[in-house]
Amino acid sequence: MDFDLTGRVAIVTGGAQGLGRACCIELARHGADIVVVAREAEEVTAGRSRPHAPVREVVSEVQALGRKAIGVTADVRDKEQVESMVQQVLTEFDTVDILVNVVGGSWGETFKAGPLMELTEHDLLEAYRVNLVSMFQCSVAVVPIMKKQGKGSIINIASIAGRAPSPDSPAYGAAKAGVINMTQSMAASWGPDVRVNVIAVGGIETPHRPRWSESSAAIYTTPGGSSALGRLGKPEEHAGTVVWLASDYAGYITGECIDANGGTRR
Repeated sequence: MDFDLTGRVAIVTGGAQGLGRACCIELARHGADIVVVAREAEEVTAGRSRPHAPVREVVSEVQALGRKAIGVTADVRDKEQVESMVQQVLTEFDTVDILVNVVGGSWGETFKAGPLMELTEHDLLEAYRVNLVSMFQCSVAVVPIMKKQGKGSIINIASIAGRAPSPDSPAYGAAKAGVINMTQSMAASWGPDVRVNVIAVGGIETPHRPRWSESSAAIYTTPGGSSALGRLGKPEEHAGTVVWLASDYAGYITGECIDANGGTRR
């Protein structure tokens, strides 16, 4: 038993940047072939509150590691686009062994974060679409494939915000709490063939997180503060947890929420 993923095909949503990119690279380092899923094929910054990185760069990085890789453009909130994405994967690889649902966020082009009394119904529903519905759409699309082959691993990305009160981003916290609960329901419903787990991450330091204000980062970095490790997490560290959950070493683990937040107390 080891971390060798050779011969397995992994779909990573939100795979073009940040944590998603790190997951693509680390899974490939351990032998998996990679499907990089993102909303745009090219970098998009105009009119966007955060940049969307080009898929082709991550595809090239994976191929440089000697693994097969394709990029697929899809809005994973949309059922038809998800189903089309999965069909493209089956045409190219004929199987899906691993799904990593990274797509999510506390704010975006279609909704805002903020205290409860500043939120609208639209903000709440969009937070659910981005964080929970996207995970649901992708998971139900690949499960029949995994069950037919008798094996598969789904890894969802949640947040510490879903494990405790989140007054600065309550819509996001509620949506991520939903991800955690639905992960447990999926594990109970789809076993023994398909394992489903979730990682509740803390703050992550990435180039595409300009929204980290000094006060937000201070929660993790202030000596004696709420984080035992005193820093933000690195994408590669969380990607290592993803590799472990995808591997045979985690073969007896399902329905679990792994807290990976540097010992943060909230």
